[in-house]
Amino acid sequence: MGADEQVLKDLLQRFVEQSGKKQVFDEQRILTLWPEKMPASITSQTRCISIQNGVLKLKTTNAALRFQLMATKSELIAQLNSLVGLPVVKDIIFG
Repeated sequence: MGADEQVLKDLLQRFVEQSGKKQVFDEQRILTLWPEKMPASITSQTRCISIQNGVLKLKTTNAALRFQLMATKSELIAQLNSLVGLPVVKDIIFG
């Protein structure tokens, strides 16, 4: 990352923090990261519907996968929060 890119990144980060929209921004990062960072075996059968106030809503097309994700929910939350480096996701609702 060049010096100009770092300056721009810092400016954008300060703007988001000062605008009071940091939580919304971080939540949107989760929605973006889900299809990029989760295994294809999961993302091919799930879709992020929304995230609001730390509650991520996922739609699953496979009942067995839904059960598996529910059983590992706390690990999944930790993994997602690790991706953004902040405790953004507090709960996941599977539908």
